[in-house]
Amino acid sequence: MKIKKLMLGLSLMAALIAGGCSKPKKQSEPILTKSQVIKCSQKSFKSGQAKQVITLGTDTSNQVVATTALFGGSPTVFQLNSQTQVKGKTQSAQEWVDNSNHIYINGESNWYKTDFNKLTGHSYVDLLDSIVNNPMLMDPPASLTKAYKMTRKGQTYTLDATVKDQKTIKKALDPIFVTNNQSSKQQTIYRKIAKIGKIQGMTAKLVVKNKKLYTFQYLVKIKVNKLMRFSAGQSYGNMGSRDFLKIPNNALNAKPLPETNKKKK
Repeated sequence: MKIKKLMLGLSLMAALIAGGCSKPKKQSEPILTKSQVIKCSQKSFKSGQAKQVITLGTDTSNQVVATTALFGGSPTVFQLNSQTQVKGKTQSAQEWVDNSNHIYINGESNWYKTDFNKLTGHSYVDLLDSIVNNPMLMDPPASLTKAYKMTRKGQTYTLDATVKDQKTIKKALDPIFVTNNQSSKQQTIYRKIAKIGKIQGMTAKLVVKNKKLYTFQYLVKIKVNKLMRFSAGQSYGNMGSRDFLKIPNNALNAKPLPETNKKKK
C-alpha cells in the first residue's frame, strides 16, 4: 500500500512539474476588417518615399515627367529628385524644400536658394497636401473604399481597386498635376490634356504589413486620341525610413539664385 501511495505521489509531482514548465499559448492576432486596414495605413508613417509620374506617349515613344520625393524630419522637409525624359534624352535635378517655402537647388558648383512659389508655381503646403496628406490615402472617397477588394496573408493585407467614378479620378489627378511640374505653364498643359481626353479609369493598391503602411499606389489612364495616351500616378514605399531627414548644411549655405537662371513659367 505504501509503495502504491509513493508511486501515486511521484506521478502527481511529475504532472505538476510538467504543467509548471509549459508555456501559455500565444494568442493569435485578430483579423482586421477593411476599414481597420485603411485606418492603419493612415496612422503609421512620419516619413518615406513618394513618386509621381506623368507619361504622354504613343506605341513608339513616350514623354515622361517624374518626381521622387523623400520626406521626413520635424518639421517635414522634402528632397526632390526630378527627371524629364523626351526623345531618349533625360534631364535631372535635385532640390530641397523646407517649411519656410524655400527651394535649394544643386547647381554644377554651388547650391542656390530661391522662393519655391516663384520658381515652380506651387508651394511647400502644396507638397504637404499632395504627398503627406494625399486624399487617396488619408481621406479616400467612398467610391474608392467600396471598390477595394481585400486579401490577407498572415499579417499582410492587400487592398486592390478599380475605380470608374469621374469625380474620384479627378480628385486623384489634382495633387499630381499641382506638384509634378517645374512651372505653372506645365500644370496648365496637364489639365488641358485631361479635359480633352477620355478618362479610362483608375487602379489602386494598398498594402498594410503588421498594422503599418507598406506600400500604396494609384494610376489614372486617359485616352487623348486614337494614337496618344496619357497617364498619371503616385506611389509610396520605404515608409518610416526618413524620420530624421534634414537639409544638408552646404545647401543651407546656398547663394541667392540669380534672376537670369530662374526657370521660365
